[in-house]
Amino acid sequence: MAQILYQNIETGDAHDITTLVKSASWKTKRAGSPAQLSLTLVADPAVEITEGGIVTLTEDGTGLFYGYVFKHSRTESEEVSVTAYDQMRYLKSKDTYVFTGQTADQITTQICADFGIKVGALEPTGYVIPSMVEDGQTLFDIILGALDLTLVNTGKMYYLWDDFGSLRISDVAASAIGLTIGDGSLATGYTYQSDIDSDTANKVKLVRDNKETGKRDVWIVMDSSTQKRWGVLQHYEKVAEERSSAQVEAMADSLLELKNRPKKSLSINGLSDLSIRAGRSILVSIADVGISGWYIVDECTHDLIKETMTLKVVIV
Repeated sequence: MAQILYQNIETGDAHDITTLVKSASWKTKRAGSPAQLSLTLVADPAVEITEGGIVTLTEDGTGLFYGYVFKHSRTESEEVSVTAYDQMRYLKSKDTYVFTGQTADQITTQICADFGIKVGALEPTGYVIPSMVEDGQTLFDIILGALDLTLVNTGKMYYLWDDFGSLRISDVAASAIGLTIGDGSLATGYTYQSDIDSDTANKVKLVRDNKETGKRDVWIVMDSSTQKRWGVLQHYEKVAEERSSAQVEAMADSLLELKNRPKKSLSINGLSDLSIRAGRSILVSIADVGISGWYIVDECTHDLIKETMTLKVVIV
């Protein structure tokens, strides 16, 4: 049974507001957004909602969401709406950073220390990024950019998430849930889509400024077979001057391998299981479209009252 608690940080008063809740949804995204808990409550004079108030969601003693009130409103019908985000909301702040010879987890540790964000277990990501210069970017973009560079150069995928008040980096492959969703298991409906419109490339062009020659060095890799079928879909990127030719060549090959395929997405409606959240992988089996395998949860929304969920997944 899910339980929702609220604490007014100005007075210190704490309340179990589970019985006041008329509607509740918990939403997580794999990249670029904080977890969100949206509530509609019956107004209670004893429960004063204020900005920065702490809201938690637990199930059978397991912490699922620890966040802070960012928006609240009240109507003439004595209903109170509350929107709370976990601490990843603070990663929307912008700043300028220059990193040299650091891993993604080290970059995350430094940023979190600078902004007072609580950190939990950060998986060592291993890959040492030669250089990152980020001018006026969101903290989200900087950290996710470091994780993307790690993926391109190692093939290992990590996700950033808040574990009940502690920011974490986890290995997607090691975060699989022993749960099957699909035919005869939780799913009540689905939409399957395959496209080459959003993030597909069969030609990769990387350029690097060369101070010695005053020109730009260019690397191009492509797949002529998919170009015949799809036309030329180019990914263009400028890389840091500090990268060696071997590093740029490897990066180009990795990008082509990652992007030279259709992007397949699957949306699933089903019965709620609160162990499922964005970033984790689950086993999906839907015979009608020939799907059977591990998928990464890209987005997940749980309706805590109706006990249903909507998932968007990508292929591992």
